[in-house]
Amino acid sequence: MTLSPVVIRELRALEGARLWVDAPLAPFTTIGTGGKADVLVTVVDTPAVVATLKILQEHAVPWVCLGAGTDLLVADEGYRGAVVKLDDAFHYAEGMPDGDGCAPDRVIVTVGAGTLLARFAAVAAEAGLAGLEFACGIPGSVGGAVATNAGAYRSSMAEVVEAVELAGAAGASWVRAADLEWDYRSCRLPAGTVVVAVRFGLAPGDTATILERHRAILRRRRSAQPRGVRTFGCAFKNPSGGGAGRLIEAAGLKGVRRGGAEISRVHANFLVNLGDATTADVLALMSLMREEVKRTAAVSLEPEVRLLGATFPWEPSGADPGESPAADG
Repeated sequence: MTLSPVVIRELRALEGARLWVDAPLAPFTTIGTGGKADVLVTVVDTPAVVATLKILQEHAVPWVCLGAGTDLLVADEGYRGAVVKLDDAFHYAEGMPDGDGCAPDRVIVTVGAGTLLARFAAVAAEAGLAGLEFACGIPGSVGGAVATNAGAYRSSMAEVVEAVELAGAAGASWVRAADLEWDYRSCRLPAGTVVVAVRFGLAPGDTATILERHRAILRRRRSAQPRGVRTFGCAFKNPSGGGAGRLIEAAGLKGVRRGGAEISRVHANFLVNLGDATTADVLALMSLMREEVKRTAAVSLEPEVRLLGATFPWEPSGADPGESPAADG
């Protein structure tokens, strides 16, 4: 561990924060690989987030914010820094329709960043709110979904987010979605900030119709993606003009294994932990996928999953090893 006793003591003294030194990160990711963080800090409210980030900034401690761990790959060597995680108190939704039949044309709902996106999409559908159907099968937290501009079926978070509450070492404030830089599978948040709440703008609709859209999307996802396995989701972003999964499959890589990891036999852009995979196993497969697609299709795939504590094997050795403040899914 590289954190000084002074930092540990100050973090332990914080009200609304819980500390775990040498914290295993694998259990907090959906792929289930990787080593330990120097420290994991769980925070129960926004003031605790601000106080935690202030201490980390004052002592120049690298940190990241951990969401549901759905698009995160942790190095086997772990992460030399602090991991900040939002407590269950950030699981909430405020401003849902009260059922009086007088809903406006647009309903603004404030949702805690720790809330699971798919769960909120289901709650919104049951309340007759449309706009989040695309998210009904997307794993991960609301905060992570904003940070990655999560999307599916040609829709994304950028289309439904009205504003984002960001917390940093100097305090917390709301930022309009229009003032953020949204891109394919990314949203450029101000440096040193964590998403703590999100305001969604949703449209009233017919509940039965919205729920049928959910069922159709879920049927499609279940038929095309692996189920009941440990995976972080898509390994690579879809390049312009084609799907990464189709390119990897065309390269003949479905079912290829390295150690305890396998390229899914259902969808070639998914990597599966068969039970004893290491991050090194996963990275070896990602390198193979990238090399073979480059050879067979002349396309350079870019990772969608984020690597914490190391750099991807094909990146320059001086690249940032995942120490920039960022939330994952």
